[in-house]
Amino acid sequence: MPSIPVDSLSPFGRMAVKLDTAFSELNRISGQIQRMEIHSDSGLERAVKLLNEFAQNGQTIAENIQEFSRTLADARAKSEAAAHIVSERAQLVQQRRQQQNHIQDKLTQIEQKVKAANASLADFRKHNPGELSDEQKIQIKTHLEQLNQNLADFIEAVQAVKAEAAQAKFKGIERDAESLLGALQASRRKLRKVMEV
Repeated sequence: MPSIPVDSLSPFGRMAVKLDTAFSELNRISGQIQRMEIHSDSGLERAVKLLNEFAQNGQTIAENIQEFSRTLADARAKSEAAAHIVSERAQLVQQRRQQQNHIQDKLTQIEQKVKAANASLADFRKHNPGELSDEQKIQIKTHLEQLNQNLADFIEAVQAVKAEAAQAKFKGIERDAESLLGALQASRRKLRKVMEV
């Protein structure tokens, strides 16, 4: 496994590596002390030296643990601060999503009303104008006038949704509203030509 450069680690990671190294050294010294022959002068001197090394290493570990504990407390404080910021941001994201859904729902409702109006117009398209009675012609004229008014209302509603989407910077909804608006305006122009005949 490739070794990770200590410099690339966070302070928390560097402290963990430092502690791990100190523990390994403590275990190494402990093993030497256990195996040390202490019945000779030189062995006894070496054992005393190793005991001093063990004590110094133990002191270093104690200091490193305190530093590690401070680093851990600092990391926890930073983590809690980050979690608080993310929590606040998440609320803003949720509010923004709700606003987007609300505007999208308005546009969808208008689209559904337009489809319903088109469906009701389809019945009148089936008839040949030459086969219509005067009463049917009056009904069609009334229906076309109503449809013209509906189209005007739809156009006004879509313009409001488009403006709301633009203000909120929802470009996708704004483009969809612009597309629907163009189709409605074209339909209204065609309808007016039919009504003039």
